[in-house]
Amino acid sequence: MTSGKNSKIEQCARNIENSDYIKEIGRQIAEVKTNIGAFSVSAIIMVANPFHRAHERLVRITLEKSDLVVIFLLESQEHKELLPFALRKKTLQYFVDNYLHKNRVLVIPLNNNAFGADCFNVAAHGIVAKCLGCDTLVVGEYHNGIGFYYDNNRLKMSLEGCEKSANIEVVSRFVFCNECNTLVSVKTCPHGMHHHIKYNSSSLIALLKEGILPPAMLMRKDISAIILSAIYPSRFKNIAQIYNDLFPGTGLIEMHSDEDFYMELMKLYQTTSLT
Repeated sequence: MTSGKNSKIEQCARNIENSDYIKEIGRQIAEVKTNIGAFSVSAIIMVANPFHRAHERLVRITLEKSDLVVIFLLESQEHKELLPFALRKKTLQYFVDNYLHKNRVLVIPLNNNAFGADCFNVAAHGIVAKCLGCDTLVVGEYHNGIGFYYDNNRLKMSLEGCEKSANIEVVSRFVFCNECNTLVSVKTCPHGMHHHIKYNSSSLIALLKEGILPPAMLMRKDISAIILSAIYPSRFKNIAQIYNDLFPGTGLIEMHSDEDFYMELMKLYQTTSLT
């Protein structure tokens, strides 16, 4: 690592350590740690654009090894988003509230621009995690700042400038294998890449942008419903008639939201008796 990189990371560390923004977040996390008596705390930093099944698996395996998991949801991105921060946070919080022990998972907005640092990669993320009382930062192998090199013909990972960071755990990529018929790590699946369906965020965004429900194996159907109903509000002028024609009901007059419509539509997609 060059001295230039060292100086940038040192400056980044000073900005983070002296940030009132970080100190306030640290107080929130410390309060939760005390309330639940947490000893081990892990951090995950994600964009969740959109939040999909591989994200779910990452959160779950981290929660298995920690008393408390802090998910830092990045607020800012360099490109224009289809999914604004408020919507990304809503889907992530929905998953935490409905499918996890929510008292053991804390979602914290994290603004990349709050520190005035141009080195915002895994090193800076690790410094943030350590300053906030987290023991471990869990990242994917494609996280910014993780490099690869060969040593004695063996591929190894280089974590640049992480000396001041929390312990960093790198998790291998998740895919859906059509032979295993489940979500797997590429390190544990014995089948080739031609059997793997990737959790590619840009492809999922492309489907959502066109108003198409992603398959439930890629995104939880209720998450998709939240997103599509937000992107296309009041999409169907006669949604009540369509709902009554397509889906079974109770026989009573009922009011249904756009989210209800997408949820029921996905159930029809998953029906197998005629396929």
